[in-house]
Order: sequence, then structure tokens, then C-alpha cells
Amino acid sequence: MENIITIHAEPRKEISKRASKGLRAAGKIPAVIYGITAESVPIAVSLADIKGILKSENKDNSILRITQGEKAKFDAMIKEIQYDYLSDHIIHVDFIRIDLNKPVDVEVPVLLEGEPVGVKTEDGLLEFIHREVLVRSLPTSIPKEIRIDISGLHLNQSIKVENLARNEAYQFISPANTVICAVAAKAKEEVAAAPEAAEAEVAAEGAAPAAEAAKGPAKEGEAAAKGAAKDAAKGAAKEADKGAGKAK
Repeated sequence: MENIITIHAEPRKEISKRASKGLRAAGKIPAVIYGITAESVPIAVSLADIKGILKSENKDNSILRITQGEKAKFDAMIKEIQYDYLSDHIIHVDFIRIDLNKPVDVEVPVLLEGEPVGVKTEDGLLEFIHREVLVRSLPTSIPKEIRIDISGLHLNQSIKVENLARNEAYQFISPANTVICAVAAKAKEEVAAAPEAAEAEVAAEGAAPAAEAAKGPAKEGEAAAKGAAKDAAKGAAKEADKGAGKAK
């Protein structure tokens, strides 16, 4: 990567929410240039310039030459972009000074190529776990992306940072055991258990009405028995009364 994007910056004399709101209304974005040894410099840049950078080949890893007036210029990169939390509008940008002759650490996107055999013929599921890796290189050698051929990946296999091809232009800083992607087995057991649970639930629901239905006849039989006992007692009492009358 050797292209350098030049953007123009204006000094910010007033640092306040009101001033920042005025800049945004004018199509500009409040920003700050940070440096390791030099003091931070508050500036304002064009929103159109920032959007152009994010649409460029290297996006937020682009090398920038920020000019301020006729004399001042800074080689820099985007450190952070702040967005409005209610929308995707850019509200602030932080830049970091760089030396084109000294390495920098940046996150580089990972691009997967091909269809894993573990997905194609072994009924596996591709999991894309880390979509960026941290690399260290000179600003002019930062790769646009890291391409990985995953067509030979089988079921239960993974690709880690330690498996990535090495390049003289940069080195990987992400831990070697960081998993980039993997082909995992589908959760068949969970899928099979679901119908069994549903059947058990249906059986339990069906058992409740049956139990209630069984209680009905039992209650009716109990009431009939109590009624018969009462009738028998009444009959015995009547017979006793008759016997007493005859005795008199």
C-alpha cells in the first residue's frame, strides 16, 4: 500500500459543543491529531473527505497527509471514528501521527475464500469467529486484507493465526492460538430432543383431563354409598318404632 490520501484541515480555535454543532452543520467534522511526543492538535476536516477515505481501497487503514495552511502537514492514520449513538452519522474523528519509516500495529480484515469440504459433504457448519487480525508493518506495507482459502477445511477442523501464511511485509501480532474460523458439527441432539420433550408435554396435558374424568365416577360412587347407608338407617328406625308400638 503506497497511496497517500491528502486532506485539508482547519484549526479549531473554539472547543465547545456549540462550536462542534456549527461545524457539523457546515459539513465539517471536529477532529484531533494525536502524537506520541508532540501535543495534540484540534482541527476540523471535511465530512466528504472522511467518507471518501472509508470508501477507499484501504478504508480506515489508509495513509493520510493532513495539510493545515501552506506549511503544516502531518502523516497520519485514523485512530478512531465516533458515531452518533442514535444514527450512523460521524460526529468526531481522532487521527494518530505516524512515521512512514516506522512500523505500526493495525487491525486488518480477514477474507475467507472457497467452500469448506466439511460444509459441502460432511454436513458441518462454518463459524467465522475473528474477522480481523492484528498485524505490524510499515505504513506503506499494510495489507488491504488477509485472504484465507478454506476449501480444504474438514468437519471439526479450524484455522488459527499460527496456520496463516507468513509474509515478509508484515507480521501477525494476534495470539497464535486465535481461531479465525472453524467447521463445527450441527447440534443434531438438541434438534432430536425437542420432539421428545413436546411428546412428553402432550402426554402430561392429556393425563390431567383423564385424572379429572376418573375422579367423577369415584365421587358419584361415594355419594351413592352414603345415600344407601342413610336409607338403610331410616328403614331400621321405622321398624324399631313399629316394634315398640306392638309391645305396648
